[in-house]
Amino acid sequence: MNISFTKSYLLVLSALSTMPVLAEVTQLEDVVVTATRIAQPAREVIGDVTVLDREAIAAQGVSSLPEVLARQPGIQMSSSGGPGKATSVFMRGTNNGQTLVLIDGIVYGSATLGSASLQNIPVNQIERIEILRGPAASLYGGGAIGGVIQIFTRQGSAGFKPSVEVGYGNYNTIDAKASVGGGNDSTTYSMTVAHFQTDGTNAIVNPKHTSFYADDDGYTNSSLSFSAQHKINQDHQVGLSALGAWGENHYDGSFLTKSYKNVAQSYDYRDESFNGSGNVWLKTQFTPNWQSKLQAGASVDDSKSYTPVSEKNYADVTAKIKTQQNQLSWMNDVKMLGGNVQLGLETLEQEVSGDTQFAVDHRRVNSALAGYLAHYADFTVQLNGRSDDNSQYGRQNTGTVGLSYQINDDWVIGSTMGTAFKAPSFNDLYWPKQGNPNLKPEDSNSKEAFIRFATNNLNASVTAYYNKVNNLIAWAPTSTGVWLPSNIGEAQLKGVTLTSDWQSEMYIAGFSYDYLNAEDATAGSQTKGKQLARRAKNSGLVYAGLQSKVWTARVEVQAQGQRYNDAANKQSLAGYGLTNIAASWQFAKDWSLNARINNVFDKEYETSKDYGNLGVNGLLSVRWSPK
Repeated sequence: MNISFTKSYLLVLSALSTMPVLAEVTQLEDVVVTATRIAQPAREVIGDVTVLDREAIAAQGVSSLPEVLARQPGIQMSSSGGPGKATSVFMRGTNNGQTLVLIDGIVYGSATLGSASLQNIPVNQIERIEILRGPAASLYGGGAIGGVIQIFTRQGSAGFKPSVEVGYGNYNTIDAKASVGGGNDSTTYSMTVAHFQTDGTNAIVNPKHTSFYADDDGYTNSSLSFSAQHKINQDHQVGLSALGAWGENHYDGSFLTKSYKNVAQSYDYRDESFNGSGNVWLKTQFTPNWQSKLQAGASVDDSKSYTPVSEKNYADVTAKIKTQQNQLSWMNDVKMLGGNVQLGLETLEQEVSGDTQFAVDHRRVNSALAGYLAHYADFTVQLNGRSDDNSQYGRQNTGTVGLSYQINDDWVIGSTMGTAFKAPSFNDLYWPKQGNPNLKPEDSNSKEAFIRFATNNLNASVTAYYNKVNNLIAWAPTSTGVWLPSNIGEAQLKGVTLTSDWQSEMYIAGFSYDYLNAEDATAGSQTKGKQLARRAKNSGLVYAGLQSKVWTARVEVQAQGQRYNDAANKQSLAGYGLTNIAASWQFAKDWSLNARINNVFDKEYETSKDYGNLGVNGLLSVRWSPK
């Protein structure tokens, strides 16, 4: 099936999206933090937000964070060949790296690449994911042109709650985790250890590729997380959390000789990584109307890659690169002026180290931000402004304005406008003999409008957006043949996102559909009017399932349309559709059996040209979790 959506998938989508409501189910409303940095009910958020708790993630039957994100509205992904391989995220058509990633409020990612290694964050350590689509630099600073993905690690609750889960699947896949959490009314804690390993598949599937070698390129990830919080008294609360993940990834590669010939494909090309984040925080209720949070934390992206000495000498040569980001923030939420006024100060220090020597290896961003969130009768108003002073490229000011109107108990309409920017990465600026220290930050101006419908058992929304991104940074060859980065681009990103989720006591169903026109709008460019690489105009997902007190079953179809692998739109990537099944059964008190089969029909597809993905793959696991 080499087309975007076949007739059969469209028929399934149409049938499921019109299923009748059989019974009402009262649901607890999600509380969203990422959209304003103030906790608020999801239905009051001005903007396009998805909240995935631990149960929602488990119901999808996935092993990795990229798999979770690829199923979400407004997000498309590309991968360099199976589990653990380099992954790119395109939120609303923006470039990889133009989506900001946070772990428990701490900025996470590589300052050299300018993006986050999402493939190395284990899904077993995640308590909740909040996805905010649209520019959010006025809340979080540079990098949030496309939006924000915030990951919250496991948290404890009162009592004593241990659990163990062990699973095995094809590709010699092992997925195991053990956790313990508990506490009392004043102190809670949680700790989780997890291990995932798989033989994977051949990263490069095209035998004509210069780095092709017919072997399995496996991946291993071991992780540990811990969190604790303590209520000192009614006005003071302290806490901490930490996550660390150690990975080893194997991939196809080659050694380039002086005569520009690719050799040594049989060498075991691999990299070892450590990714993590940690923070401590203090919440203080100074007055009934003034709450403050002081937070200090750091994140690390550390990797070591292995290549051969020469085409004949397969001894290991290592290359190390590390990013550490240190962050300190003081946020204040004050009830005044008929709403919530937010005032904050932040400082972020980015440091890079390793075998590559950069002319500048650190930078600091000092920031001040303010916000206002208020309800006036049926109207909600959100205002945010932020000023970031970067030691490398000066001051950047951003802002957001949002307004929504509650038509009645079920319907809300609204609109937002916002600006955002992204600083050049250290590679862009200072890569030896190839960096460009005169680069300007990428910046954007975005508008969106939405309408939402929400009842106890049905949620639906339509969001339309337009985002103009300027000063796009691209690497291109010069007249001497040397590749250099420069600000050459402009992109126009237009799209519509439709979502619907419904459930009754026994049934669940839903769908999402995205239309995206991600177009190169660079004046005078040979690629003007072309689609940005690896972005499909059409993508979507439809699912349906059954549930009871002791078992659940879910089937979904995930589809993506035809894309181009290159800026010139000459290398086409065929559309595809994947069918996935997940089920669970509580067969005894405290015991459950979980199963999933992904890519049921063994579809061969590519999200990056010449790089493969898993065929039909499944995992069967057993879980012990006493109530």
